[in-house]
Amino acid sequence: MADWSNVSGNRFMARDTGYFRHDQYASTENLEARILLHAKYGTSDVDWFDWLHANIDWTAAHHVLEVGCGTGLFWSALPNGVNDHLRPTLTDLSSGMVDAAVVRARSTLQYISGVTVDVQTLPFGGATFDLVIANHMLYHVPDPRRALTEIQRVLQPGGILIASTVGPKHLRELFEIEARVFGVTPTERQADVFGRVSGQSLLEQYFSDVTWRQFDEALRCTDVDDVIGHLTSTPPSEDATPEELVRLRVETGQRMLDGGGSLYVTKDCGLFRAERAFST
Repeated sequence: MADWSNVSGNRFMARDTGYFRHDQYASTENLEARILLHAKYGTSDVDWFDWLHANIDWTAAHHVLEVGCGTGLFWSALPNGVNDHLRPTLTDLSSGMVDAAVVRARSTLQYISGVTVDVQTLPFGGATFDLVIANHMLYHVPDPRRALTEIQRVLQPGGILIASTVGPKHLRELFEIEARVFGVTPTERQADVFGRVSGQSLLEQYFSDVTWRQFDEALRCTDVDDVIGHLTSTPPSEDATPEELVRLRVETGQRMLDGGGSLYVTKDCGLFRAERAFST
């Protein structure tokens, strides 16, 4: 039975860097399956990345660091005029992600660099960046405090961290489907590691003026295959047996039928804005 006690589940829950580098994010496939569900079925009139961009003061950003850049979608549609003065450095634990992100970013940016790094040990000098972006990634880090220490170190005084994450209700209907099939749920969710509630107190240990901004959206999914693709991109569904995959499909299909042809999925996400204090 595929559950959170198997190898992948244990490594996922432990935020094992080897698992994320060589398995979960060895290619862009898993991430793209999750992005698809949000891009295709989001109910907001505002695109997630447009909303992120609107919450950044780009006039104060010049040297920008993105940690956990993924496939580089953040850089696909920057506000007009922003790309003229930016010097972004894109980083990720996965070299495949860095390569994909740099290729994508080069379509909109003149100056771009990519480095494969662990956010817990950033190879940059102190006070190097005006802005650090951590988009839905700090909950994957084995030691978020160590990562925040490094981010604070490389930010200039007065520099800004934009860290997006999720709350405790995020995607709860999808977790309910897995619980019906596998009979178990993980003891620790992403929101417990670094989320809307837990992240506030963590950030306040390293930064000043920590504020949360909520993104108002839900999902209304109408294709079972898309939902299954999302579910099987992470444990426990990642390791589902053929029989369990059938049960996932049946449970998802029934919930869509009960919903009049669509599966409503709660989204609970947004961003923290935090500032590195000036020395006193």
